[in-house]
Amino acid sequence: MLSDSFLPFFEWCGRTWLGTTVRDTVWAFPVIETFHLLALAVLLGTVLIVNLSAFGVGARGSSSPVTARELEPWMLTSLAVLILSGIPMAMSEPMKCYESYSFPIKMILLVVAILWHFTVQRRWTTPDALRLTPLKSKLAAGFSILLWTGIGIAGKGIPYV
Repeated sequence: MLSDSFLPFFEWCGRTWLGTTVRDTVWAFPVIETFHLLALAVLLGTVLIVNLSAFGVGARGSSSPVTARELEPWMLTSLAVLILSGIPMAMSEPMKCYESYSFPIKMILLVVAILWHFTVQRRWTTPDALRLTPLKSKLAAGFSILLWTGIGIAGKGIPYV
């Protein structure tokens, strides 16, 4: 649960045009959530493909840097759809997010995962990554998988926890 200092912000979110429209339109939330979940599936799929390649699992003859470069547009597009669909969903149910223990965990994990992706992940999935030890690559890949999976689990827990 968030601090009381965030309450005015969450109340404001619920009063915005976007928050009220999504909440008061019968079909808006389910349609937005569908895109959100599809984007999550694509993102988790690409994250798994890229990161499991560090463990030697996946397409034969394709290195992690090549796989990461090929899947980068899919990862970035799905991340953008996740963020753009998550905002109206959160704004339509701001008090549910405010009262949830899972919501701040999801937001923290999301920030960490995005930072991880654009710093550490990018570093080990470049052609220069061959200089990294296999252990460091596997640790980085495993942490990335844990982060993104944690985001999905925390998101699923928002209405319940």
